[in-house]
Amino acid sequence: MRYFEPTKDPLLDLAFRRVDDSMLREIAEADYGMDSDAHLQGLLAIKAGQMYVPMKWKPKEVLELTRWTEPEDPSSESGSPATRDHWMRLLSCAILIRAAAEPENDGYFNGEGSTIIQLVDSAIKLGEETTVATLQFLRWRMEYRRLDEWNRPYFAVAVLLLSVLLNKCDPQITRDLIAAANFEVIAFSQLFDDCLLSQKWKDATRRILCESVAASEDVRRFGTLLLGRTNAGW
Repeated sequence: MRYFEPTKDPLLDLAFRRVDDSMLREIAEADYGMDSDAHLQGLLAIKAGQMYVPMKWKPKEVLELTRWTEPEDPSSESGSPATRDHWMRLLSCAILIRAAAEPENDGYFNGEGSTIIQLVDSAIKLGEETTVATLQFLRWRMEYRRLDEWNRPYFAVAVLLLSVLLNKCDPQITRDLIAAANFEVIAFSQLFDDCLLSQKWKDATRRILCESVAASEDVRRFGTLLLGRTNAGW
């Protein structure tokens, strides 16, 4: 099934086709314009394929800052159309997740839960092609290198969200993803608690896992557990 083919390439290729050099310049200026030329050179090197080992502070800093942007926030001062800002945020999040997969970058990245939900949110807003590519990218990340217990649940829930949204989630896929989301030392209802964007995770869970017509009974039950609406065990 092509939707679940684990591959990093479609998302990164798609993002770099949509994010032109003027948008890379805007990302490079995310730290109030400080060291923007150096950040831009780093971004252009990434675009040319010289990306990940080790990831340098320039452009890591501006990628992380761009991750926090909210394209549809009416108080945003970017002046850019929301779609344009979503592409920049999606690319920034994808690069951060891709770089964090490499052993040489161990201990250099944090907040992957926030990065993942920002990526998912932008992918959904940008349409089906981007959503499919993001699903494949996150599947690739889950298989490329073993995830630690703190980050694996976020990846698993993100893949489940996109799978249900695309109406491509069969019972076996559901079971596998719920098992991957299981963090034995805490309850499902606490999975999002350590994430700065926990409310965004909960909103997506409610909307897609609990209220979507494409969600199966097992998916809805899992969604309610994530939201802490029931004490029943899985």
